[in-house]
Amino acid sequence: MTEETLTEKLACYQAGLRLDQIPDIVVHAAKLHILDSLGCLLAGTRLEPGKLAYDFALRMIGHANACSATLFGTNTRVSYLDAVQAMSVAAHCGEMDDIHSGAGTCIGGMVIPALISMAERFGGHGRRFLEAAIVGYETTARIGLAIDAPGLFAGGWWPSTVCGAFGVAAGGAKFLEWSAERTANALGVAALHAGGMITGGNEGATARHFVFGRAAQSGVAALLAVEQGFTGPRRAFEDPRGFCLTLCKNPRWEHLTPANKFHLPDVAFKPYPCARQLHAGVEALLRLLEEHAITAKMIEKIKLSLPTANASMVNRPLLTNSRAATLGSGQYVMAVTAARGRIDLASFEEEFLRSNEVLALMRRVEVDGDTRLDQHFPKYWPARVTLQLSDDRSLTHEVIIPKGESGNPMTRKEVEEKFLSLAAPVLGKEKAQLAVKEVSSLESRESLLPLSSALSVGV
Repeated sequence: MTEETLTEKLACYQAGLRLDQIPDIVVHAAKLHILDSLGCLLAGTRLEPGKLAYDFALRMIGHANACSATLFGTNTRVSYLDAVQAMSVAAHCGEMDDIHSGAGTCIGGMVIPALISMAERFGGHGRRFLEAAIVGYETTARIGLAIDAPGLFAGGWWPSTVCGAFGVAAGGAKFLEWSAERTANALGVAALHAGGMITGGNEGATARHFVFGRAAQSGVAALLAVEQGFTGPRRAFEDPRGFCLTLCKNPRWEHLTPANKFHLPDVAFKPYPCARQLHAGVEALLRLLEEHAITAKMIEKIKLSLPTANASMVNRPLLTNSRAATLGSGQYVMAVTAARGRIDLASFEEEFLRSNEVLALMRRVEVDGDTRLDQHFPKYWPARVTLQLSDDRSLTHEVIIPKGESGNPMTRKEVEEKFLSLAAPVLGKEKAQLAVKEVSSLESRESLLPLSSALSVGV
C-alpha cells in the first residue's frame, strides 16, 4: 500500500474536522476573526485600492458568462471569481486585517471574502461556515509555519500570497463538504499557483494589494479546476521541486501533519492601520505620549528600533505621498502618530500626507535594526521607541508583544467596536449591528442569508 503523502494527510485532517471536535476557545476566536475580516473588507471599499479593485471587477462583467456574486458593501453583482479578488483587495488595503506573525501571513483578508462569496452562491448554514473558516485559517498558518514564511520577505516573496491560496482552497473544500480525495486535489492545484512578490511597497504601487486578491482568487480557481476534472500533484509539499523545498531549505514538516494544536487563537488582530511591523512601535510611542503628556513640538528625535528583518522593510525616509507607500514607512507612521496623538485611517489622507508638521517630524525619525530584539522574532514583532525631547529628557518604552496578539489581546468588545467603526460608514449603524449579531451566533444559524443581506447596501 502506498504511503499517504503530506497533501493527503492534511486533506484527510481537514475533511474530517467537525465543529463539535473543536475547542470553544478556537470557535470563539473564529467568530471574532470573521467579524474583523468583514469590517476590514467594508472599510477597504472606501479606499483607493479597494475602489480600483471593485471597478476592475465591474469592467470584467463583459468577459464573464454569469454575474453571480455580490460585491459586499454595495448592491452590485459581478462574476464569482472577480468578486473574490476584489473583496480580498478591499479587505487588505487598509492594513487592518489579521495576521499570524509566526507564519508571516495575513489570513482573514483572503479566506473570509472567499467564503462569504461561496456562502452566497451555494447557501449553507453557520456551522459549516465556521468549520470552513477554521480550516482556512489553520491551513494557511500551518503552511506558513512549515516553510518559515517570514524568511521569504528577504527574498522578495510575500508570505501571504505564497500561502494564501492553500487556505482559501482548503476552507472552500470544507464549506462544500468535499471528501479528502477532492480536497487533496484542490491543495495540489493551489500549490501550482502559489506566489506573489513583495516589491513595490516603497513606491506605493497599489497593485501590491491586487496580488493579494489574486491569491484568494487562485484558491477558488483551484476548486473550480477540480470540479472541471483537473488533478493536482499529490506530493506538492515534499517533492524536491515542490512547494516546501523550493522555498525553504529545512521545512518543519510536523506542521503539515495532523495534530491537536490549533493555531487560530494565535492569529493577531491589528488595532492600527499600518504595516504589522510597526504596530509595537506605534503602541510604544502612544504610551510615551500619554504617560508623559508629550506634544509633537517637544520632540527632537524619535528612534524606532526593530528586529533587523523588519527594520530593513520599513526604513523608508524618502517616499511618495501615497497611502500605499506610507502604510509601511516607519518614518511616516511614527511622525503622523506623534503629530496627531493617534493613528487611524484618516492619518493617511491628503491632509496629513502633505502636512508640513508631519514631514518635518519624519526627518527626525530614525529607524534601525536591533539584534537584541531578534530573539523574539518571528513569533512576535517587537519594537523599542526612544524619544529625545527639547528639555533634554530621553524616554524609552519597549513592546515585545504588540496589541492584538494572544499574549496582549484585544477583547471581544474591542474587536466589535473596531468592526462597527469600519462597517457603519458603509452599511449604516443598524446593518452593522445586525452583522455583529449574525456572526456572534453563527453556530445556531440555519441560513447565511441574513448575514449576506446585512453586508449589502440597498438590500
